[in-house]
Amino acid sequence: MRKTMSRLTRAAGAAAAVVLMTSGVALTGAPAAFADTCSGRLCGAVKNRTGRTMHITLNLGEGSGYCDVWNWQGGPGDGFRHAKCDQQAFGNGTKGGNGTGVDVDAFTFNGEGYHERFSRVGSWHWRDRGVWTKIRSGEIADCGIGDKNQIWCTVLWQVG
Repeated sequence: MRKTMSRLTRAAGAAAAVVLMTSGVALTGAPAAFADTCSGRLCGAVKNRTGRTMHITLNLGEGSGYCDVWNWQGGPGDGFRHAKCDQQAFGNGTKGGNGTGVDVDAFTFNGEGYHERFSRVGSWHWRDRGVWTKIRSGEIADCGIGDKNQIWCTVLWQVG
């Protein structure tokens, strides 16, 4: 019986580790993103499943326009910056991602506000229209429609 319990405990621990890694909880070492192409394997990405126009930038910190970013360092911590960028309108689909060579640095919805959270177990926060959320290399922002026909975006660490 003792060996069975030990195996069960190890299996539960391994399953918990997989859940934490895929949910994006372990993001502390994710590098910052500041390029329109990414060298190496890790690239930021967005997945727009809203049927609404998302705006993205591939060159946060450079460009002819501006993005008002609430989390300049990336992740769920506050740190506002009025940063240079070039904005691109983006419809449904996926842009960027690990191994694609395209690095999406931040996103927003200029036409309406949206909810965001970092990880599947994170707290939801409301962002006004035109407020940008920075995503770090290796992260993906997955946005869809939820309660009250509003936009809900979860930022996760990409697997694979």
